[in-house]
This record gives sequence, C-alpha cells and structure tokens, in this order.
Amino acid sequence: MINYTLITENDFKKVFNLATEIWNNNYNNMISQEQIDYMLNMMYSPERLQQNLNEGYEWEFIYHNNIIIGYLAYVIKEDNRVFLSKIYLKTTAQGLGLGKLALQRVKDYANSNNCKAVYLTVNRGNEKGVRAYKKSGFTIIAEEDFDIGNGYIMDDYVFEFAIQ
Repeated sequence: MINYTLITENDFKKVFNLATEIWNNNYNNMISQEQIDYMLNMMYSPERLQQNLNEGYEWEFIYHNNIIIGYLAYVIKEDNRVFLSKIYLKTTAQGLGLGKLALQRVKDYANSNNCKAVYLTVNRGNEKGVRAYKKSGFTIIAEEDFDIGNGYIMDDYVFEFAIQ
C-alpha cells in the first residue's frame, strides 16, 4: 500500500533528514560529499522549503505500508507543464515499482489539471534514474548545465512526458 501526505513547515526538519539519508546513500558515487552537503543545505533549508511552498509547490511524503520511504515536490509552471522538482526514494524502497507509482501520481496530477506535460531534470551520470525515466515513457528533450554556486555545476538531462 502506497500513500502520500502533504508536507508542511512543521515537517521541514524531517524532510532535511530524509533527504540527507537518501542523498548520502545514493549519490556519493556521482558527486563529491562536499557537493552533496552543499546541495542539501541549499535545497532543503527551511527558507528554501518555505519559498517552494509559497510558490505553489506540492511537497509530499511517500509512504509504503505506513513507513515514509521518500518524497515528491512538483508545481505547475507558466508554460502549462508540471515541473517534477523532487522524487526521491530510500534505497530499500527502490526496485519495487514504488517510484513508478509516484511518477504516475504526478502524471495524473498533470492530466487532471489539463497540463500538456511533466518534465524533470536528472544528473547525466545517474544511470539508474535515466533508465527508470525512459522506462516510464519520458524522453530526453535537452542537456543543460546549471551553475549552482560554490564552483559546482549540475550536468543534467531534461526529461519530458507528454500528456495525451
């Protein structure tokens, strides 16, 4: 059983701790520990999370059998596409089809809001993520490099799923 709950400002510390666990277990072979720490502090500070909520982002915890296994963040952008900013699962929840269900939730959200597509970015070195998005019907529409400060560059693919 998979379900979702909205994240509020009371959950910010829990989000940071969950993100720290997931990132340290999954991305230390792609980027340095220093970059992981920098990105966690940049993307999951209470101020940034509050800014996301103020901008209309839906932040949700993902539960499987009543245990938090991950989180999502997504928003409808001005171009009538849903930007899936965050979709992260604990290592123990990967490979069980739960990420696919979470992706479907966002696709359904886009469809119910008459959006034309869902798009996201993924590190070009994240082979597991690239495979998963392709398998879920997403296609690469661009390669982009984002300067995130402190000398770090995010080298990402931009994936998109067109809503029929």
